[in-house]
Amino acid sequence: MVPDELNVEPVVVPSAVKFRDYQCNNAMDIWSKIEGKGTAFENPNSVGQAVMGNLPKSEIIESCTVAGPGHFVNVVLSKSWMAESLQKMLIDGIETWPPQLQIKRAVVDFSSPNIAKEMHVGHLRSTIIGDTLARILEFSKVEVLRLNHVGDRFPNVDDVNEMEIGDLQEFYKQSNKRFDEDPAFKERAQAAVVSLQGGTPKYSEAWLQICEVNRREFQMVYERLGIQLE
Repeated sequence: MVPDELNVEPVVVPSAVKFRDYQCNNAMDIWSKIEGKGTAFENPNSVGQAVMGNLPKSEIIESCTVAGPGHFVNVVLSKSWMAESLQKMLIDGIETWPPQLQIKRAVVDFSSPNIAKEMHVGHLRSTIIGDTLARILEFSKVEVLRLNHVGDRFPNVDDVNEMEIGDLQEFYKQSNKRFDEDPAFKERAQAAVVSLQGGTPKYSEAWLQICEVNRREFQMVYERLGIQLE
């Protein structure tokens, strides 16, 4: 037996060993916490054997072994189970596969590029991961709100300057540099932000134009990736 206070989160990952499917990496961590505490376990391998022995019987699992320097519990999935599952999918359709989740609605907030800046790889990573999560939830019959939080609603504006997002980014860089170096400019910029937040038409219209330029550029990326956002 292990101490009652031992709290271990299962660590299960795709196996790094050929001809194995998954591995549980907890044996060494558990051993480091119980070594010398009078348990029946003699070494990390005995911990791995205990983990393997306590796995519930399942038609999904074909075999398990404990091996490697980390005393990993290696799991091989049942080939017959995989074959039967694939056959069922081909006959009944993939629509029969979604798990029954308890949640009915979910919000996935992703992408969230910055105003007046071009997308970078971090935004693309968030966009692809977020879209993947949204698709998985939608496949599982969950109503998903795909939220792209960029700080504005991107309303339509009739009079939008013919600007490119690259121009805005250069403008942003120059303004930021001047903000740091010119106290008078910094004071005017801070006052302009207050006016924008207060709804002064001059600043609100300029902000909406900037947002519209960004929206157009971002939308081209989303369409190319097949991404749908609210």
